Amino acid sequence: MCGPYVHSRITKWDALVAVRLRGEERSMRPIRRILFPTDFSEYAEDAWPYAVRFAKEFDAELHLLHVVAPPPALVYTESIAYDPKDLEDSRVADAEVALGRLVGAAQDLELTARSRVCTGVPFHEILEYARGQDIDLIVMATHGRTGLAHALLGSVTEKVVRRAPCPVFTIRHPAMRT
Repeated sequence: MCGPYVHSRITKWDALVAVRLRGEERSMRPIRRILFPTDFSEYAEDAWPYAVRFAKEFDAELHLLHVVAPPPALVYTESIAYDPKDLEDSRVADAEVALGRLVGAAQDLELTARSRVCTGVPFHEILEYARGQDIDLIVMATHGRTGLAHALLGSVTEKVVRRAPCPVFTIRHPAMRT
């Protein structure tokens, strides 16, 4: 018992959690679809086992998403110009291969998994996907930037947490934990 107004009970892991607050019972919605947005960084790699574990425990469908940020209008490298569309197409193709490996790993664990690669502003695309697919839980890594790096680069995870239509479970990389 946590206090006079709170009483909780868990009937079984994949069932609803009922909480009584001030005499009113509220239930957690079932978790049937989990979104794992990834940038393929070591931070995301550290979050992957959590997404898989939750998908197994809740018998949920696992959605994997990678967002390719659009390249600048024109990219120059050693006086050679690259077509931005070619660069974007290459990045999308690479991401599809990498997501395919993750889907295969999830399927090897007898999970239902699907993947999508899209182009756009990462936090916006993650939120749109979550809304469009009726996602129940987002599991994602945080890079743990602070100070000037956070101010300049922002935080995709922070923007997702603030605006998500569902709960967001965030995982910090072990190097960032204190």
